[in-house]
Amino acid sequence: MQKGGMFQRWTQIAAIVLLSLRFCVSGSTLDPKAVDDLFRMAEEKQSNALFVHEKGQPVREKFFNTRDRRIYLYSVTKLFSGLAIGIVRDKGLIASVEDPVGKYLPEMNLDATRAKIRIRHILQHTSGIQTTKGSRDIYPQADFVKFAMESSVISEPGEVYEYNNRAINLVSGVIRRVSGKSMEDFLVENLFKPLDIRDYKFGRDKAGNTWAMDGLELKASDLVKVGKVLANGGMWKEQRIVSEALISTATRPCLLQLDRPSAMGLALFCSELDSRLSIPKETLVVLEKAQVSESTLAVVRSLIDREFNRQQDLGKEMKQTLTPAQMERIAQVCGEADVPLFRRLPGGRHMVWHQGEFGVNLIAVPEIGVSVARTIDDNRGRGKPNGFEEIYTLFSKRCRR
Repeated sequence: MQKGGMFQRWTQIAAIVLLSLRFCVSGSTLDPKAVDDLFRMAEEKQSNALFVHEKGQPVREKFFNTRDRRIYLYSVTKLFSGLAIGIVRDKGLIASVEDPVGKYLPEMNLDATRAKIRIRHILQHTSGIQTTKGSRDIYPQADFVKFAMESSVISEPGEVYEYNNRAINLVSGVIRRVSGKSMEDFLVENLFKPLDIRDYKFGRDKAGNTWAMDGLELKASDLVKVGKVLANGGMWKEQRIVSEALISTATRPCLLQLDRPSAMGLALFCSELDSRLSIPKETLVVLEKAQVSESTLAVVRSLIDREFNRQQDLGKEMKQTLTPAQMERIAQVCGEADVPLFRRLPGGRHMVWHQGEFGVNLIAVPEIGVSVARTIDDNRGRGKPNGFEEIYTLFSKRCRR
């Protein structure tokens, strides 16, 4: 997925989609008519495969004039890069996503601004590292990690969101440095083997770095397994793959994007569906102890214990009164203390997802245990209107009570 027009288009689509989302309150049973519509549209849009699972079991799976074979996932690969960071944190190989990247890649400490870049910034696309649309300037590079480290930093880390294929390749360097393994080998051992994913292919540069921005190929039947892990709080069957705490951290939206229907968490997008949100008092206490500025505290105090029906409502109020630097300070303090800015109140639902070029999709709705994987290959997707933006509307707008 590229920054610019495509991201803006998806943001607009998400805004429309979220107005029509409906899930059942009890039973968590998807409306068969909605599922029929979803699969009909998937076929019309030249999909290779569509899998819908609920609570660990298939609702429906279908291949469209093809077999179950590996498909290039494009930017959905980034979600796996985020999971790799989560797993190294769970293993104690890094302390926090608030750690400076330069703690593990000392080459990042050559100037003061670059040294401020945190792992969170890389995953949330707020590093400030210079980028260009797409990845064409990256593929010719012999060393993707070195290319990112040597790129200019053109904005203060944490204060500007810009979708960034170049910067996220630093994840591969961090994983190699702390684990002693390539990101590919690390993910195979800690994610693919537990999920019995055997048929895969990663991209690698000439220096041996696993591509973190894209490059992964998986079957739809294996991609949906990762959706199940996200939908089940980090669990696969009876095995813990990623900590529940990490899943919670990964699905905290970037404050700079909180006023949007879909905001970047840690290498995945977060969309509130019918959630109610509230800032807990413990968050204010943490900010006060960190001696956050009084002007920032005054804004947070005014929001304490209020309920917001949408993340956009909370985000808009914050953006009206706080600067990007103030919001970044809140994000840093909350991240270091491992407390959320806001909590999702019981009864609501949210969706986490990532989309790749031409409409590869992985979606999870944790509250009802639903995961969806849609694949499409280059021959069916390139240059054709088969992106399947309707997947969100058709998948979730109706549910039988």
